[in-house]
Amino acid sequence: MSGADRGPGLGATAPKQGSRAFLRFDSPSRGRVLEPGIVESVGEDSWTLVFDSRHHAVETGERRLVYYTRARRFVEQPVRVESQTGDGPPYVLTLKSIGEPAAAEVRSEDRVDTSDSGLEAILDGEASCPIRDVSLSGLAVISGRAYPIGRSLEVAIRYGSEEFAGEMEVRCASAQPDGTTRYGLLGVFDTPQGRSLKNGLTKMTLDIQQRRLQRIAGSS
Repeated sequence: MSGADRGPGLGATAPKQGSRAFLRFDSPSRGRVLEPGIVESVGEDSWTLVFDSRHHAVETGERRLVYYTRARRFVEQPVRVESQTGDGPPYVLTLKSIGEPAAAEVRSEDRVDTSDSGLEAILDGEASCPIRDVSLSGLAVISGRAYPIGRSLEVAIRYGSEEFAGEMEVRCASAQPDGTTRYGLLGVFDTPQGRSLKNGLTKMTLDIQQRRLQRIAGSS
């Protein structure tokens, strides 16, 4: 086994037995999807993920990404499929860690509160979704629909005389008292449309920050 493939020993970063973890798939029809499973057992550098329903097809030896919560953080873990059961349910995958888990938080940059700006997004065709904050890589938006973690959405934002549109991934969700959901979305920037979306997020973030600083300076 090469050093690059050797698991580092999951230790304190391993998913907890009985907790939920998500195996990532890229679907032509649904975009990037995270399929939920339950962590059945955790070994030194491998663990098993159990699904009640048949998951998307995977190949033994294939490398994938798995997401789970550990120490109150949503992390991304590269794994290799060591073995799998052909009959079920349950359907069981044995996964081996092939690298250190990395934080998969929605956004690490400073976020700009947009609650009083009137900014709205069109979210997968759902119009008038209020934007609550924005950063260089994503935004928080309120929606009346239910979207799973990992779902890719088409997002369009009208800002002044311009419109910025592109693909964004659902990275977190929080139910609101009025029955809506606040979603944390992360932009997908590795396409020409994605680069345009990134430029739009940058423009909005810097513009709103600048206007806010000017108001503060004017009132002091």
